[in-house]
Amino acid sequence: MSRSAILSLVLVGASSLSAAVDFGREVQPLFARHCYECHGAQKQKGKLRLDQRSSALRVEEAVIFPGKPAESELYRRVTLPKGHEEIMPNRGEPLNKAETELLRDWIAQGAAWPDNVVSAKHWAYVKPVRPTVPETKNRTWAENEIDQFVLARLDKETLHPSPEADRATLLRRVSLDLIGLPPSPAEARAFLADKSSDAYEKLVDRLLNSPQYGERWARPWLDLARYADSSGYQRDNLWDIWPYRDWVINALNHDMPFDQFTIEQIAGDLLPDATAEQKVATGFNRCVPTNVEAGSDQEETRVNQIIDRVNTLGSVWLGSTLGCAQCHNHKYDPISQKEYYQLFAFFNNTAKETDKRTPNATAALKFSGPYLNLPDTQNEPRRNELQKQIDDLTQRIDSRSEELQKSQPSWEEKVRTRGLQSGQVQALDITDFDAESGSSHRILEDKSVLLIKDENDATPPRDTYTVTVQSRIVGITAFKLEVLTDPSLPGGGPGRGDEKNPNFVLNEFVVTMAPAAATNAGSKIKFRKATASFSQSKFQVGGAIDDNPRSGWAVRPEFSKNHWAIFETERPVGSAEGSTFTFRLEQNNGAGRTIGRLRLSAITGTVNTNAIPLDIVEIVRQSPTDRPPVRQQRLKNYYLSIDSSLEKWRSERSKLQNEIKGFKSPRTLVMQEMSETRKSTVFTRGDFLQPGEPVQSGTPAVLHSLNDGPPNRLTLARWLVDTNNPLMARVTVNRWWAEFFGHGLVATSEDFGIKGDLPTHPELLDWLACEFPKNGWSMKKMHRLIVTSATYRQSSVVTPELLEKDDQNKLYARGPRFRMDAEMIRDNALAVSGLLSLKQGGPPIHPYQPAGIWESKVGGDAITYDISEGEDRYRRGIYIVWKRTSPYPSFINFDATDRNACTIKRSRSNTPLQALTLLNDPVYVEAAAALARRILAEQPSASVEERIQNAFLLCLARIPSAKELNILKKLYDEQLSAAKSNPDSARKTLADFKVPAQTSLPEFSAWHAVAWALLNLNETITKG
Repeated sequence: MSRSAILSLVLVGASSLSAAVDFGREVQPLFARHCYECHGAQKQKGKLRLDQRSSALRVEEAVIFPGKPAESELYRRVTLPKGHEEIMPNRGEPLNKAETELLRDWIAQGAAWPDNVVSAKHWAYVKPVRPTVPETKNRTWAENEIDQFVLARLDKETLHPSPEADRATLLRRVSLDLIGLPPSPAEARAFLADKSSDAYEKLVDRLLNSPQYGERWARPWLDLARYADSSGYQRDNLWDIWPYRDWVINALNHDMPFDQFTIEQIAGDLLPDATAEQKVATGFNRCVPTNVEAGSDQEETRVNQIIDRVNTLGSVWLGSTLGCAQCHNHKYDPISQKEYYQLFAFFNNTAKETDKRTPNATAALKFSGPYLNLPDTQNEPRRNELQKQIDDLTQRIDSRSEELQKSQPSWEEKVRTRGLQSGQVQALDITDFDAESGSSHRILEDKSVLLIKDENDATPPRDTYTVTVQSRIVGITAFKLEVLTDPSLPGGGPGRGDEKNPNFVLNEFVVTMAPAAATNAGSKIKFRKATASFSQSKFQVGGAIDDNPRSGWAVRPEFSKNHWAIFETERPVGSAEGSTFTFRLEQNNGAGRTIGRLRLSAITGTVNTNAIPLDIVEIVRQSPTDRPPVRQQRLKNYYLSIDSSLEKWRSERSKLQNEIKGFKSPRTLVMQEMSETRKSTVFTRGDFLQPGEPVQSGTPAVLHSLNDGPPNRLTLARWLVDTNNPLMARVTVNRWWAEFFGHGLVATSEDFGIKGDLPTHPELLDWLACEFPKNGWSMKKMHRLIVTSATYRQSSVVTPELLEKDDQNKLYARGPRFRMDAEMIRDNALAVSGLLSLKQGGPPIHPYQPAGIWESKVGGDAITYDISEGEDRYRRGIYIVWKRTSPYPSFINFDATDRNACTIKRSRSNTPLQALTLLNDPVYVEAAAALARRILAEQPSASVEERIQNAFLLCLARIPSAKELNILKKLYDEQLSAAKSNPDSARKTLADFKVPAQTSLPEFSAWHAVAWALLNLNETITKG
C-alpha cells in the first residue's frame, strides 16, 4: 500500500474489514505516535510495552484479544471520552475516529503482528515524488492543480466548494496577504471597474512586484529568525542588527531563490569572495539571545547559543524537534543524541561573542560582537558639511596659535614678575580612586581621572567618587575641581549621561584631612566660598558645599567644554610632614548625570580664578634654552589654553565633532568562522560540563547523505537545500500555506515528526514540494500559485453544514477568515487613516508606548524610550524596535512573541485587552482622528451618507449595506447632538487634535466617533 493511500485511509476513515490492515505500515506508526511515550522502549507504565509483540499480546493481563476488539482493554481505553480518568493516551489529544476504527479493524482481523516486522519509514522522511494530479467531477471549478487536489478530497467527503468571494472581499484579502496593507479607494474602484478576464491575475502581479511585499513577508521570517534589537535576558541591552532585517526585506522583494536565501543566511560569510551583503545575511544566526548577566558562565553562554542555532535549524528547515535529542536519543523520531551533536559541530567554530569585563573577571561578561561595519550613505551629506566647518575652525585655531606664539615671551615675563605674588595651582597626584557604582577608570598623564564605560555596561544613574591624595603641600587656601571633556564621553562630556544631555550634578563636595600616617578618617575641612566658570540656573556651585543633598552644581546647557569650580577653605590647610586628603563627590540626581572626567588641584596663596599652575611658574623661571622639550610643550599648551578666542573656537569644533560622532556608522552582527576547529563532543545528559564521546560534523542518517565538502556551515547549508532533502521543501511550502489559510496542510508546522499531525492533503503537499524547486525555488511563484487558485478565492461564509463537518476548514470547502497579526492591524489602521509612511529601511523606530516601561528594567544600560519624530512615528510595524524583555505593548496584546526563541506560528487569541487596545492606545485614537479628517477632506461637499460610504470603502474596501449605512448614520447624528449639547466633553476628547478648517467642533467630534467605530469593527481587523 502506498504512503498516500495509508494517509488517506487514516484520515478519511475509509477502512473496512474487507481491507487488510498492515501492521508495519499502519498500526505501528500509530503506536509510535500516541503510545511509545509511556509504553515504549524507555518507559513501560503498567509494565506494558507496545513496541514489542510479546508484551502487547502477552497471555497474562492481555490488553489485546485478537479477533475481539470489544473485549480488548486497549481498544476500550482509546475510545473513552476525553477527560475520562482511564482514557489512553492520558495526555494530549485522544485518537480520532479514523484511528480508533483502524485499531478496531486490526484487532478484529486477528491483530496480525509479524515477528520480523520492520516499521515503515515515517512519511516525512521519504523524499516526495510528484503525484499525478487527480481527475475530478467538477472540471470547470479548478483554476490550477491545487484546486484539483482539494476538490478530489471534497468529493470523497461529499462536500462542494463555496462560491467565489465577491470582488471587494477578494481584493482586500489578497492585498492584505501579499503586501500586508489594505487597498486604497482608488485601487478598489479600479479593480471593481476592470471587467477583463485576467483582472485578478493583473492585481496579483502588481502586488507581488510591490516594494511592500518584502515588508509583509519579512514579518513571519523574523519570527523564525528570533530577530530582535536587544540581546535578551536581564541586561537586555540594545544591539545593532537592523541591517539584517533590511537584508531579508530586500531579498524577498527581489525574489531571491529560496536555496540561495538559505545558504546566505547560514553560511554567507563562507562563500567564495563573500560580499558585505552576504555577510550581513548571516545575522540570522546572530539573533540568538546572549546572556551576560552577573554570574553567567562564558562557555555555557556560548554553548547555549549553538544549541539555539541547531534547534532553530531543525524547526525552520526540517520541521523537526531536534532539541529533544540534546540530552538523550529522540524518544519518537529517528534522531540520536550523537547526531544532534554532529549538527552542533557545524556551528562550533565561530568566534566567541562575549568577553570578560576585566582581565581578572571570572563571571562578569560583556557582549563583544563580532560586528561588520557598513557604509553610512544616509548621513554622508551632513557629515561632509560638518567636516567642512571643522576644517575651517581648525584653520582659524592654527592661525591664532601661530600668532600667539609670537607674544609668548612677553607673557612669560609678566608671569615671572607676578608669579610668586599670585596664588598658585598644583595638580594633585591621586593615590586611590573608587566609584561606588563599580565603574572602571583610568588616570591620565595630566593627572585627571577618566571614567570608562564599556558599551555593554549601563551608565550608573547616580554615583559617589572617593578620591584619596597624599600631599606635602602647605598653606592650601582652596581646592580646584576641573570637570573636563573627552572624546570617549557622550557628547564629549563633561557628564556621562547621554549624547544630548552630557550634564552632571555634584550634590556634595566633601573633603577630609588627616596626618599621612594616621589610620582614622580625619577631620572635615570647612569651606567659606565657592566659585565656578559657569553654573546652571538653580544649580549654583554653592549648592555643592551647603550640606543640602538636594542642591548641587550643574552646567546645562554649557556642554562639550571644560568647567572648573574653586572651593575656598576657611583657613589654610596642609602639613609639610604630609597629609592625606579624602575627597567625596556625591552625585545623586539620577539619569546618569555624573562627572565623566575630573582633575583635582590645590591652590596656595591668594585665591585667584586665573591662578597659574605652580609647574608653569617653575617652567617660566627657567631659561628657554634650559627647558626640556616636554616642559617647553607643556608651557606652550597652557599658554594657548588661556586664550579666549581659541577656547571659543575649540568649543565650537568640539560640538561639531560630537555631532559627527553621533552619526554612528551602520554596523550589524555577523557570523565569523575561526581558523582553527574546536573539538566537539556529545554532552552527557546535555550538560556542557560533562563532555563525552568526540564527534565530527555530520547529519542525521534518516535523511539524505551529506554533500562532499569541508565540515563547515556552507556544506551544511547546501545539504539543507539539496533536492534529495525530503523535508525542507515540504516544511517551507506548508508554512506559506498556513499564512494564507490560517493553518498548514500539516497543522503542526513546527513538527513533521512522528508526534506531529498527518497532512490533511498529502498528495497536494508533495505536489507543492516538487513544484517549488521546479519553479527555481521562487517564493513569489508559489505565492502566486496559491492566491490564484479557486480554493483561495472562495467565500469565507460558513454554512451550517460546513460548520458541522469541518469547523476548522481543514478540507478547504470555504475561503480563509481569521484575525490579522499584530503588525498588520497597526499598519492597516495607519493606512486607512492616511497616516502611514512607506519609508523603508534603517534603524528601528520608536512609536508611542506608555512611559516608564524601559526605564524600570534591572541591570544593563539605562535606556530611555524616546518617541520618534515626524514620519518615523507612522512607519510600518516591521521597523518598530523589538526589545525582548519589553516588546511593543500593543503587539503583545495581539499575540506577537518576545522573540527569545524561534517561533514557527503565533497563537491567535481574542481577549478584552485587544478591544481596549484599539479603543485606548494613542496610535489608534490618533488614527481615528486622522481618518475623520480624511473623511472630511476627501469629500468636502458630500452628504453624510456619501461620506460614510467613502469611509467604509477606506476601511473595508466595500460599500456598506443599507442596514450598515443606517447604523453609522444614526451614530453620527447621536454624536453630533451630544457634542452640541456638551461641547466641553467633545473638546476634552479631541484636545490633542486640531479641528479641520471650516469644520465645527461638534461635526468633527461626530466624524471622529464614526471613524473610531469603523476602526474597531471585527471586520476591520479580520482578513476574510
